[in-house]
Amino acid sequence: TIATVDALMEARKLYRDANLNLDRLARKAGIPARQISAAINRAMDKNVSQYVNDYRIGEACRLLAATQKSVTEVMFEVGFQTKSNFNREFRRVTDMTPIGWRERKGESGVSSASS
Repeated sequence: TIATVDALMEARKLYRDANLNLDRLARKAGIPARQISAAINRAMDKNVSQYVNDYRIGEACRLLAATQKSVTEVMFEVGFQTKSNFNREFRRVTDMTPIGWRERKGESGVSSASS
């Protein structure tokens, strides 16, 4: 079940749908909602919302590191609708704020040895 859902999340970027919920996910995967929920809870010790948000934050991290898009643009692009939820989930996953994460990744990812 999880392999099927993971494949859909990766291939079709379902997490970008701001209205994605368990029922929509179940319809798209063709798997009963209860089965998806139970599998994620059992295997990952998190709920479906946290599972989806983990994908969103992973994508947000890539966009923050690789683009100059604003935090708000990134937030909407990966499927969050409110800054408070985005910031809370970002901190849950990374232990950092989006801006702090971008600054740290910018320092480690770019060498400034041009003299």
